[in-house]
Amino acid sequence: MARLISMPVGLAPRAMAPLSGPRAVGGASSTTTGSFNQTVASPFGSWRWQFTFPVSKDAKFRRYRGWVTALHAGANATRVPFGDPDMMTLLEAGISASPAQERLGMPWGNDEPWSNGQNWAVTAPNVGLAAVAEIDTTIIRLQDSFWGHRLQPGDYLGFFPLHFGLYTVTEERGSGEYRIWPPLRKALTTGDFATLYPVLAMRLESEDAASAVRGVAYAEEATVTLVEVFDYDARDYFTD
Repeated sequence: MARLISMPVGLAPRAMAPLSGPRAVGGASSTTTGSFNQTVASPFGSWRWQFTFPVSKDAKFRRYRGWVTALHAGANATRVPFGDPDMMTLLEAGISASPAQERLGMPWGNDEPWSNGQNWAVTAPNVGLAAVAEIDTTIIRLQDSFWGHRLQPGDYLGFFPLHFGLYTVTEERGSGEYRIWPPLRKALTTGDFATLYPVLAMRLESEDAASAVRGVAYAEEATVTLVEVFDYDARDYFTD
């Protein structure tokens, strides 16, 4: 059985680019007399991303090298957290935090940090679902709390617990109702939560989808192409 592994702590891409997105179905059979090609939305298609990792050496390159090796040319999958650099601010998300708190985090209720001396990171809150949603639907409804009624086209979101998926808002329909792409990879209940920190399960696209070139002084920038593993496949086939 294949494994689902986590990206090493501290391993973060310098750049990322979606290589595939929403698909449309069209063809000669739907061409009008005016030579207009009619296209319709396709329910198919999955995320395919290319990640560029920065120049590295020593421990950072070892972690990257070990991660790529563990992916076994696509036989194993990995959790990919999507920290959107263009995400709404904490204030827009309904959290009031000082610049110092955003930069340094916050301690426990007794004013003590974790045992490693680090504070809790200040993050955007989670929002509950206002209605159930079936798998493959593109319409969701969120509760009117924090950012639940503040999303706009282009915002990324995901769901938890136990939900692998990265979704883009494509239409704001009012009162916390949104159209998203791709269609839901897993059904949602009113006990689930929406998050601005989605996680995808992904695997290498092919044997040559990752590079780990090491020069004399350091490792050059490296590119990795990953494709989405659907939520249900991750649970059926990547459980070791």
